[in-house]
Amino acid sequence: MTDRLVVWLHGSRLAEVHRLRNGRLRLRFDPDAVHRYGFGTCPLSLSLPVTDRRIQGPALDRFLDNLLPESSVRSALERENGVSPGDAFALLRILGRECAGAVQLTPDDTPVGTGRLVPMSDDEVATLVSRLPTLDPPDGEVVSASLGGVQAKVLLTRTDDGWAWPADGAMSTHIVKPEPVADVAVPDLVRWEEWTLRLARTAGLPAATAELVDFDGRTAVVVERFDRQDGRRLHQEDMAQALGVAARDKYEPSTGRPSRLEQLVAVARPQALDPDRFVADLLAQLTFNLVVGNGDAHAKNYSLTLGERPACDMAPLYDVAPIFLLNPTYQHFGLALDGQTRLRHLTGSHLVREAQRWGARPTDVRQVVEHVATAIREALPDCAGDGIDTSAVAAQIDDRAARVLHDATTATTI
Repeated sequence: MTDRLVVWLHGSRLAEVHRLRNGRLRLRFDPDAVHRYGFGTCPLSLSLPVTDRRIQGPALDRFLDNLLPESSVRSALERENGVSPGDAFALLRILGRECAGAVQLTPDDTPVGTGRLVPMSDDEVATLVSRLPTLDPPDGEVVSASLGGVQAKVLLTRTDDGWAWPADGAMSTHIVKPEPVADVAVPDLVRWEEWTLRLARTAGLPAATAELVDFDGRTAVVVERFDRQDGRRLHQEDMAQALGVAARDKYEPSTGRPSRLEQLVAVARPQALDPDRFVADLLAQLTFNLVVGNGDAHAKNYSLTLGERPACDMAPLYDVAPIFLLNPTYQHFGLALDGQTRLRHLTGSHLVREAQRWGARPTDVRQVVEHVATAIREALPDCAGDGIDTSAVAAQIDDRAARVLHDATTATTI
C-alpha cells in the first residue's frame, strides 16, 4: 500500500500527505501552493494554515478523519474495503476523490479528472435507496465518494436525463437520506428535516434546499449540495475540522473556556470576507437552532465556506430538525452557550453573553436575535408539514421564539 496521498483543491495540486513508518501522518504544501496562496492563509482548513514546514499532529489527523462517515456507516465501508478500523488514511485512498468541499485525495500524481457518471433508472435508484444502510453500487461499480455524518446516505448526481452514479471521482450533486429503519429516536425524521429546512428558508436564512421523495415505498429527504454549483466544487469544512476537533468529541462539554464558538470566531475573523457579517450569520444560525430545539447542532453540523482567495464565510444551514421538541431526551444543544449546553435551560440571555465573549456588542446581538426570532414566527403559518402534523411543534417553536427574544432583550450583560 502506498504511503502517500496527493491533496488536490479546486482541481489543482495543493499538498502531499505521507504516512511515516511509525504510522503518523505528515502534510507538506507544494511550493507552488505556498507561492499561490501565501503564508498563513487557509485555503484547505482554518486549522491548517499554509506554511513551508511539515505539518503533523491532531489537527491534520482530525481534518482527514472528519472527511469520512462515522459510526456503523464507517465500519461497513472499512469491512467492504478490507481496511482496518480507524485507518482514515487507507480509507481515503479509496473514497477520497469525492469529498465534502473542493478537496480530493488520490494515491498518486494522476490528475483527478472529472470521473464518470453512470446513468441509473428510477427503479435502480429506488432499489439502491431502499436497501440502505446496505450500500449496493450499480453492477461493476464501487463506492468512491465520502461524506461525514452518522446517518446512512448515498451521494448521487442529478443530470438532465435523471439520476447517475458518480464514479471515479465524478462530482455528486445531491445527498439522499432515507428514513432510518433502526434505532429510531424520532419518527419521520426526514420529514421533519425537510420541514425545518423549509422553515429556515422561509424565514430568510440561507439553508440547504431539500425535497421529499418516495423510493420504492421508503421516504427520503433529497438535499441539494450547496458545495456544488454550476458544475464546480466549492470548498467548505465543518466546525470540527476548523478547530481540530475529533468527530467523537463533536458534542461540546459544558465546562471549559474559551468555548468552541469563541475559538471559532477567533480563528475565522482574520480570514473572513466580512468579519462582522460572519459573526452575525453564525449568531443567526445559533438562534435558529435554539428556537427550533435542534438537539443535534454539534460541531459537525455547522460549516464554513473557504473561497479561492482564500477567505471564509458561514455556509448555509443543514441537518436541522426540532429533535428536542419531538424527543426531550435529546436535550444537548451540541455547543456551549455561556457555559450551558442543555436545551431545557438555554435562553436568549445565554446567546447574548456568549456572543459578548467573542467581542460582539450586546445591541448588535439583540438585533440579530430579534430579526431571526421574529422571522421564524412570521414564517410558521406558511410552512405546512408534508406528511406530518406540525401544529404542536410549531406552537412550541412560536413560544420559544417569543421567550428567546424576551430573554435576549432583558439579558444582563457580562
